[in-house]
Amino acid sequence: MSKLMRKARGRRPLAVTAAAAGIAGIAIAAAGFAAPAQAATTYKLTLSPTVNTHYNAINNNGDIIGEGPQTGTGGTAPFLLTVKSGKPLTLNVPANQTGSAFAIAEALNNTDTVVGESDNGNFTALKWPGISTPTNLQQLPGLSSRFFQTQATSINDNGLIVGFGEGPGTRGDTTIAFTLQGSTVTLLPELPNSGVDAHAIAVNGTGTTIVGDADDKTRSGVPVEWVNGAIKELPFLPGSTDLAKALGVNNAGQAVGADIIRAEGNAHAVLWSNGTVTDLHFGTGGDAQAKSINTAGVIVGDGGVTEGGGHAFIYQNGKATDLNTLIPAGSGVTLSTASSINEHGVIVGTAVNARGLTLGFELTPVSS
Repeated sequence: MSKLMRKARGRRPLAVTAAAAGIAGIAIAAAGFAAPAQAATTYKLTLSPTVNTHYNAINNNGDIIGEGPQTGTGGTAPFLLTVKSGKPLTLNVPANQTGSAFAIAEALNNTDTVVGESDNGNFTALKWPGISTPTNLQQLPGLSSRFFQTQATSINDNGLIVGFGEGPGTRGDTTIAFTLQGSTVTLLPELPNSGVDAHAIAVNGTGTTIVGDADDKTRSGVPVEWVNGAIKELPFLPGSTDLAKALGVNNAGQAVGADIIRAEGNAHAVLWSNGTVTDLHFGTGGDAQAKSINTAGVIVGDGGVTEGGGHAFIYQNGKATDLNTLIPAGSGVTLSTASSINEHGVIVGTAVNARGLTLGFELTPVSS
């Protein structure tokens, strides 16, 4: 399995590292804005003033979640950066998990409700309702009675949360996908006759389509969608290793993600639409993945340009373009990953400067 797909396949319990936190499984809920913006031909680049930061998702108000240095600890922590405040709000772990635990922010909606989890040896699904102190979702009766560890991966504007967890008696073996609406927990079906793992990664704004991956008896990474609660397998690319994952979905039910090709051992960024799969051709070598798609069908992600390196990419009008070619020359950074695009075409991700330090970036369209 490629290095990228080990990261992009999502956080199976007991498999998360701090370096991978907050990258996979990000989906932005559409707010129903009229006339979604098409991606522009050039962008204004805004960089985080703090090094060692990553921007992981943006909502339609321009508010961002990411991760960055944690004051006084030498570690990192997730944050919510709103346009109104202009300052990052650290998203904390529950009060009873201070010490070695760390938090992971997975997604936010347009009311600035953030979901994710903490890792304190076991995962605990969390919700931050626009404040630094989280709500422990695992304490809800519908989750506490079914799971001993949980992760919340996406939320839409109706407050529908999706995620997955390990049920009693399945430690380290079976993972079950679920939805959470208020305090009501609904278990999502697995692939027929599988009896093994299923991971819900992203939900669209209408709540009708959820995407992720599931296992069957012979394959350990089948891309799937749940439409109105029913599970369906998504197709693989020709020559696939039968190992793929859906990472994002829009209101039209179009999904994006990654699929590993057997002959190369590399992941390719893909789009699933109307029952077909399309190779997006992000980059010319190494791994690639598509992470986010808006209502206009504009897709962002990243791909290898040289082995061991990567650039941020955008896909629109049937063509993939390196985002580094769409920003002013002399920026001093390389846009390495694009994690999210909102309904106005604004993109966030992570850049690397000449010293090899990471900086969160925001790209705002300046022409169309």
